[in-house]
Amino acid sequence: MPAKEARPLIGLLTRNIREENGKLIASGLCILKFSGKKKVIDTERVRIDVPVCRNAAKLSFSKRYGTPAPMGYRLNSYRMEFDIAEVRDFDIQNKLLVVYTDEKGVEYSGRVLYDAADLRHGKNKNSKIFVHDDFSVYFRQNIHNTTFLTVRDPNQYDYPEGQKRIEKAHRRAAKMKDSDIVLLYEKKCQKYEESASVLYEKLIDMGYENVYFIVDKSIPAVQELPEKYKKNLIDKDSDQHLEYFFASNKFISTETIEHALQLRVANKYAQDKINTNTGDMMYVFLQHGPTYMVSLNMDLRNGFRKKTDYKLHKTVVSSKLEAEHFIELGGMSMDDLYITGMAKFDRSVRNEGADRIVIMPTWRRWETNQARDDIKQTNYYRMVRLMYESVPEDLRDKVIILPHPLMAERFADIPADSEDSEFSSKILITDRYEPVLRDCEVLITDYSSISYDAYYRGAKVVFYWAEKDECMTHYGEGTKLMLNLDNVFGPVAMTGPEITAAIRETYGKEQDPVYLDRYSKIIEFHDGKNTERIIEHLIKDGVLTELK
Repeated sequence: MPAKEARPLIGLLTRNIREENGKLIASGLCILKFSGKKKVIDTERVRIDVPVCRNAAKLSFSKRYGTPAPMGYRLNSYRMEFDIAEVRDFDIQNKLLVVYTDEKGVEYSGRVLYDAADLRHGKNKNSKIFVHDDFSVYFRQNIHNTTFLTVRDPNQYDYPEGQKRIEKAHRRAAKMKDSDIVLLYEKKCQKYEESASVLYEKLIDMGYENVYFIVDKSIPAVQELPEKYKKNLIDKDSDQHLEYFFASNKFISTETIEHALQLRVANKYAQDKINTNTGDMMYVFLQHGPTYMVSLNMDLRNGFRKKTDYKLHKTVVSSKLEAEHFIELGGMSMDDLYITGMAKFDRSVRNEGADRIVIMPTWRRWETNQARDDIKQTNYYRMVRLMYESVPEDLRDKVIILPHPLMAERFADIPADSEDSEFSSKILITDRYEPVLRDCEVLITDYSSISYDAYYRGAKVVFYWAEKDECMTHYGEGTKLMLNLDNVFGPVAMTGPEITAAIRETYGKEQDPVYLDRYSKIIEFHDGKNTERIIEHLIKDGVLTELK
């Protein structure tokens, strides 16, 4: 795009969204304008792309140039037709890009406004949700009034009865508005092993009665808890969960606030709770892993950036260096940060005799839907295979393949008796990575934050970066890896043989003093008092009331 100010815009005035004959169709009235250029849009030169697909929709208009309207707009009727079979393999979130190609072949890129009447601001609207056996699809409006096509796994709130449950909980919660409820949770309210659970147990031990943890009570980590910690657990997706989500204004989590109910829930009441400025929301981000990894300027990491509409938004970091990352790329100031270290590191231990080689690269959002069809056709799978096959043969009996939680269920579909039986026998599908890390001697990853956790315990880390630059382009323009050859705390491999050599170099050895020094600049605290420091900040900022 030659100039940022030259943008073709389509503003939707009406939307008729439906599925017909294997197609997802959006049609209605719209206005069009070429911002930054005194030129009428020729609709025959317009196409709709999404980041992972050119010509993602069959686009047509009733008139080539439209009908003149006020302020230089042109009134027209539109029809966008998406093939459902193709949509199924799109990214999870797909921004609709309006691409205009002029007579010289120069392309200009703009966006589709979800509702032209909303101007620049979104109202958290979404279309009807179309639920299929293994995915749901719908159009949604982001906070900047841009249209996205969401393609994700279905959940119970996609159905009318689920929507009604949320609406009823929203009404009931209005009667609880004066309650001082503090909610803690971890990824998708399905985990209990990271910083939020460590903090929760410490607060229960101290005598706090208004602190609750949302989790699936059936998971082993919860079943094994002492009774004193179970009393303030709230079962995920229960009526109490929904009510307390709306009644609480204090959220403390290892994840973004979107995980407090249902990730990417398509419900206006829930989205209003998360995004609307009510003036009293307090959110403390504990982090599930140090964010000094993929840079915060990535579009899809905006959930980690400063929430200016909240009464309080604080983030736990592990060093001044990590704090600088949030200040420079996350829109925060030093006052927005708790430089305390992460609570989960207070319990990070490693078993004597730990000898496992753990393979765990991070997930690839852009391959999630493709993996649903056939995990073996993804670059993620091929990378994991390369990592495994690069382990020296005499050490392969030590290997555990731990797919990222957001990719794990796809790996579970690989039959153990297939031609990949040796490989598949190494795959561990589990909700708990803590026991695995306790036995980890060497971790092989790409750029997962799990590397910080493993290294903290005394393990060594081998980084595979052959696909790093390609992956950064998928995250968005300007995205970079905060680790580089000058600060990385383990050997970097670009090929299979280099992985092999790095494992030979590190397995059974002490951590290299050079890597230890680099690591200590990113993770400063090793005294086991991170949780105490966090609680001091929470009391000072009024998230918790000091007990007498």
